[in-house]
Amino acid sequence: MSALGRKSALIPFTTASGLMMVLLIAAMAFLACFSLAGALGTTRIAGTWTEGLAGAATVRIPGGEDDRARRISLVLDILRDADGIEDARPLSEKDVADLLTPWFGGAPELGELPAPSIVAVTLDGLNEPDPSVIQARLDGASTGAIYDDHGRWRNRAAKAAHAIANLSYWAVGLTVVAIMAAVFVVVSIAMSAHQGTIGALRMAGAEDRFVAGLYQKRFFWLGAIGGLIGSGLALAAFVGLDTLASVRSALPMLEAPYYWPFVWVGIVVVCGVIALLAARLAVMATLRRRA
Repeated sequence: MSALGRKSALIPFTTASGLMMVLLIAAMAFLACFSLAGALGTTRIAGTWTEGLAGAATVRIPGGEDDRARRISLVLDILRDADGIEDARPLSEKDVADLLTPWFGGAPELGELPAPSIVAVTLDGLNEPDPSVIQARLDGASTGAIYDDHGRWRNRAAKAAHAIANLSYWAVGLTVVAIMAAVFVVVSIAMSAHQGTIGALRMAGAEDRFVAGLYQKRFFWLGAIGGLIGSGLALAAFVGLDTLASVRSALPMLEAPYYWPFVWVGIVVVCGVIALLAARLAVMATLRRRA
């Protein structure tokens, strides 16, 4: 007989209550999977952002002046002579236009705009220069250039991503608490219905751990089955979303990682263990109150 309808020779359990428990745990497991995927995906995105911004810097030279070419040449000399800078090259007008296109809704006409000149800088990842020192050298040469190592944007992106990841982990934790609370309440109600049988078992010499075992085994399997259903639906949703290019580009944190099948198995086991522990706590707490 299945775990939903399994009946103990000592304490009978109804199929309806088991089905409700499975559906509840499945829903919680489904939500936990999405929260976990969001946390892992956001952490991955944060790493991508910071890595993409690391090892590079830009120098912005204000436009609209006649000696722009001279100032660009002077900036390049300063940058290439600085320790920690591997390369520096000015961007062409086409490159600058490509950078501005998303903000203008189309390719801008730079001849009509006081667009700045941009110098792309490649940094030594193991020995990045001090931004204040580079800026001081640029100011000393009266270039009017502004050095940006993207440190501010890296920090902001990392903080935002880590904040979202922490919220997702908290959501997973709250889901675990919700599962434990639900199992605790269900077991407590079930023990009230089986009060006469439990009293007879204890009078016959049954220890509390024996009574707890009757509930633990059942709720372990209910938790595992619920976790299997909920995480299976979540995995199917991830795979479905991964096939939709529009969704994948908008929500990259929901992509199913290659190791997801292993996480799936872990979630099933964890759901079973959580239900087992909650059932044991409920049984022991109830028995102590009645002692």
